[in-house]
Amino acid sequence: MCKPKIFFLFLVFLLLITSCGRYQIIKYNTFHIATVDNNACKKLAGHVVLYAIFVDTRYTQPWSEYDIISTLDSINKAAQWLEKLAKENNIILDVDVKYHQNGKIIPLVNNFPDKTLSRTLFSPVPSIGVPKLDRWSDRIARAAGPSLPKDTSKIVKTFNRLTDRERLIARLRDMYKTDNVAVMYFINDYYSEDISLAIHTGNSTSPEYVIVSFKRSAVIVHEFLHLFGALDLYISPFDRKKKSLKKKAEVMKLFPNEVMAFAHRPLDSLNISPLTKYLIGWDNELDEGIRQKVLGKVKVVKY
Repeated sequence: MCKPKIFFLFLVFLLLITSCGRYQIIKYNTFHIATVDNNACKKLAGHVVLYAIFVDTRYTQPWSEYDIISTLDSINKAAQWLEKLAKENNIILDVDVKYHQNGKIIPLVNNFPDKTLSRTLFSPVPSIGVPKLDRWSDRIARAAGPSLPKDTSKIVKTFNRLTDRERLIARLRDMYKTDNVAVMYFINDYYSEDISLAIHTGNSTSPEYVIVSFKRSAVIVHEFLHLFGALDLYISPFDRKKKSLKKKAEVMKLFPNEVMAFAHRPLDSLNISPLTKYLIGWDNELDEGIRQKVLGKVKVVKY
């Protein structure tokens, strides 16, 4: 952003209608939840590239030099916070922040199909909006391609033609020698009420990516963690049923400083819960007491 059946349905629902447009891989026969080694972002450990692309659109504020520099500062702060937390949990993590730049020009220009991010997502329903955003992200990835060094591979028959997001990620993997490449698109909507979201996290049909509307470090961490399997743990406008509201309230009370629940707070006041540590692969198994309180009868995989 969650009891056995309600939580399972909620996970599927997330793909279509939440602010993070996501769901987790579920083994339908046994109702297991597993979030590690899925899609492009496998596990939050080792060498991880956070690749930022700044995008100007007609209906967002144009990126200024100050806006870009201050957002890069927030991105670097987010990376350092994650590295520090990983070290405290005996996890080796190097978040390598890179960003698109063609000479001295950083932002790429590409308008959302329906003026804004939120209007595009819900146009008229997310099942239509997500493919629109996929095409938007692919156009940007294609435009970012020419700024990268040429493919000089000698052991393959064909060169990597940067035609979409998948090919961009493949090229970045080659360049930086890592499986884990997190692509994050940044739009300058800092003063608006628009959303940030992660798309295709946890499935294997299309590489996951994030669109970030704000430059707060906690929001950047929150969306980045989605790419590696973390779930929303806050009460959203879509949690309308009493049982769902009660469960989310219990989760927020159980984890009062969780970045996946309180991304509006200063980052230095936050941490990640045992649940999130399990979901991103920092813990191999989830404490049984927490599993029962948060997931109910939904089982979890031991990595």
